Amino acid sequence: MARAEIKVGLSSRGASLTAISRDFRRMDGRQVKDIFRRHLADAARPFPARVRASVLAIPVKPEGKHTGLRARIAACVTLSSGTDAKSAYVSVWINPFKMLPDYVTLPLYMEGVTSERTRYRHDYSRWRHPVYGNREVWRSQPSRPYFYQAASPLGRAAGPALEAALEDITRQLNG
Repeated sequence: MARAEIKVGLSSRGASLTAISRDFRRMDGRQVKDIFRRHLADAARPFPARVRASVLAIPVKPEGKHTGLRARIAACVTLSSGTDAKSAYVSVWINPFKMLPDYVTLPLYMEGVTSERTRYRHDYSRWRHPVYGNREVWRSQPSRPYFYQAASPLGRAAGPALEAALEDITRQLNG
């Protein structure tokens, strides 16, 4: 999954850590988390469209008709941001509950999620399905990864967003 890392350089030059810590504590914690959340959400805003485009680009057999499953998966791409007690977060994810009840696991099968990435250690890398609902004829279908290749650059995009958030907080601290 995408991740962001913050590195802060500490040196004896400039303001002392005690003074910075005191100023930082004076600032409202909710306000600080909201600044981080806002900057992260701005950085993540283009990624749902990238994931949707990636899903819709999954090839369809030239002679085959399509049932709209790729479009349904694309419609489930969601951007969420928020704060909890100690952090701000942003996530791009597939909300399977926007799918029809029988298709809830389809995004996992289409991605080919392996057992290491799932909570219940279920392997979604191979799947079989009836051909256009005909339960007499079943076919195996390979997975077509679409999510991680489109969403993984979010980690790199979060770095500049976090720097901008820290600059914004510094401006507010310095008045």
